Amino acid sequence: MSQFRQNPISKHWVLIAPNRSKRPDQFSNGPVMPLNFPEVDPKCVFCPGNESQNQEIARFPDNKDWKVRIIPNKFEALSHMPNSRSREFYINRSGSGDHEVIITRKHNEPVALQSVQTVELTLHVFRQRMLDLYASEELVYAQIFYNHGRESGASLIHPHYQILSTPMLPSGVHDEMAGCYHYYQNSGMCIYCAIIAEERKQKERVIFETEDFIVLSPYAARLPFETWILPKEHMGRFEEISDKQIVSLAYILKVTLGQLYIKLSDPSLNFYLHTLPSEKFKHIYNNKKSYHWHLTVFPRLNIWAGFEFGTGIPVNPMAPEQAAEYLR
Repeated sequence: MSQFRQNPISKHWVLIAPNRSKRPDQFSNGPVMPLNFPEVDPKCVFCPGNESQNQEIARFPDNKDWKVRIIPNKFEALSHMPNSRSREFYINRSGSGDHEVIITRKHNEPVALQSVQTVELTLHVFRQRMLDLYASEELVYAQIFYNHGRESGASLIHPHYQILSTPMLPSGVHDEMAGCYHYYQNSGMCIYCAIIAEERKQKERVIFETEDFIVLSPYAARLPFETWILPKEHMGRFEEISDKQIVSLAYILKVTLGQLYIKLSDPSLNFYLHTLPSEKFKHIYNNKKSYHWHLTVFPRLNIWAGFEFGTGIPVNPMAPEQAAEYLR
């Protein structure tokens, strides 16, 4: 039976339409990385041996046996330029900001197959890089994301993350912060904390949890197998995560992506981090008490068609309860 569901944060609607679904093990477009992929590809600009083909911001550890490198994106969407704006009939501003790539070493090792230690090191790099970027007077928001596979928008198969840092708050993040803030004003509670409590009570959509984190299929999932990773402790800013929590998050992120890799045969996917903007961004919604940072994972298993584009309402052919049960 189909059902419209409303996201309790954004108030956006989703249509859950199970009659349009396939069996869970049929949700696959084939693996992104065939088993015969090499650990090092001499033709890949991100692989060891080709470091001179890119400028470098930093590497960890700082030697020839690096595990993680940070480089500027050669095909940057944002760049350092004078920050100008226009407010006539149309509003615009210059595309100033930073666009960086975080590369892990092995050509054939997506995050799902990386060691927990490599994932942990990468999360440390996320935290430090956000702190470094927020030292700029102009930049107020750092968006970290990962594209895996052509359907996700990835142009290179070598595993890498990207950080785009912007001088303004993206509208999607603004709307999410607004929903969190209004819920907090009315209830005195963070809505993500309320969701965690409700999901642990209902149990239908919880995939698994540890002492520090919970993984769930959201009630109004927009795509099949959309997955949220949330810290159980209320935290507004990712960059305030502790070393202990990074260890726990590395494990839970690897397990989550590993489940998707195995059970969906290495699908194309995106995941991204949502967190509060820099503290220097003065806005009533920039409130550590009302917001809760989180990771969202999107396997790219279906595409939008006429109804979705015409109405803005995603049609999800898999009920989140079914997705959670399959991934447990």
